[in-house]
Parts: sequence; C-alpha cells; structure tokens
Amino acid sequence: LAGILAGIRRGGGWRYLFNRLQYGESGLYANRQDQFARLPEQPGAIVFVGDSQIGQGEWHEWLGDQPPVLNRGIAGDGVKGVLARLDTDVLRQKPSKIVLCVGVNDLFFGKKPDEVAALYRQLVQGLRQGAPQADLLLVSVLPVNNEVRQTGLDNAQVRELNAAIRQIAGEWAVSYLDLYGPLADADGRLAAKFTADGVHL
Repeated sequence: LAGILAGIRRGGGWRYLFNRLQYGESGLYANRQDQFARLPEQPGAIVFVGDSQIGQGEWHEWLGDQPPVLNRGIAGDGVKGVLARLDTDVLRQKPSKIVLCVGVNDLFFGKKPDEVAALYRQLVQGLRQGAPQADLLLVSVLPVNNEVRQTGLDNAQVRELNAAIRQIAGEWAVSYLDLYGPLADADGRLAAKFTADGVHL
C-alpha cells in the first residue's frame, strides 16, 4: 500500500490520477475528432487515416502540400472507429488518394483476425462507395517486438490479419503495401532499430 501511495505521489498526485482517469484516451480521441470536424474541407486532398502509426506521421511536411496532405490518424483507433468517422473525417474531403493503416489496436483489444477482417471489409466498401474516384492504398499492419517491450500480441495474429487485408485489396482491386516484411527482423518481429516501444516506428 505504501508503494502504491508513493507511486501515485511520484506520478503527479491524486489530482493528476483523477484527471487521467477522467480525461484519458477517450478524451484525447474526442478532442482530435473535434479538431477534424472544425477544419475546412480540402477537395482533392491526399488523406492518411488510421491509428497512431498514421497519427504520429508528419505527412504534410514529408510530402508537401500540392495537393494538400491531411493527417486523420488517431492514437488508439480501430477499424470500427475509422468506419464511424468515415464521412466526417475522410469522405467530405472528396480525396484524390486515401492511405489506410489500421487494425493493430483491434488485435490488442482481443478481437480475432477474422473479426477485424470482417469490419475492415466494411470499411473498404464504405471508402470505395463514398470515394470511387480516389486511389486507395491499404497498408499492412506492422509487426510488434515483444523483446523491446511486452505488447501482449503475437505476430502470428498480425500476419493472419495482413493476409486478409491483402485479400480484401485484391477483391476491390486497390493497392496493398506490405510494410511487415521490410520492417521485420529475421525472427519476424518489428526490428529493434525501428522502434523504441515495440509497436511504433
């Protein structure tokens, strides 16, 4: 008990703990969604959408702004979350290109690869129907490295989901980018040189 109390005090105290519990990831998620809703439409933009692998990228600085490049990634998001915000965050832009990278958080939250794939198929259908003129790129889920940090996720699940995403890309005749292979080490883990936490680049 003394150790727990000392840890709370060292971590910022009771007030900080209360605020973290009240305004945790869900608060950050809602804040980011609200920002997206308030930003102006930019027809013809390249839209990057997905989870933290997208959200942490400075895409517009790397790729320039002709056409505009929009980051619509949210840390902690899953396939169902992207599906729910499809109209407001992606389709209203009337994008020329869409880059989608999502799915690892669904696996972290205990969904089976086939469950995630079923939702992913709905997501791709929504993108194709809502933005048929846009080029769509499906990016594989990246491997994790449980040696760098224990993630609780087995890369066999990631590979199974990626196989399904590749199949979905074929069904809809859209592009698929495999990042698993180039970023994996000899044991199929996210190479330690590419990550500090076993998950993110």
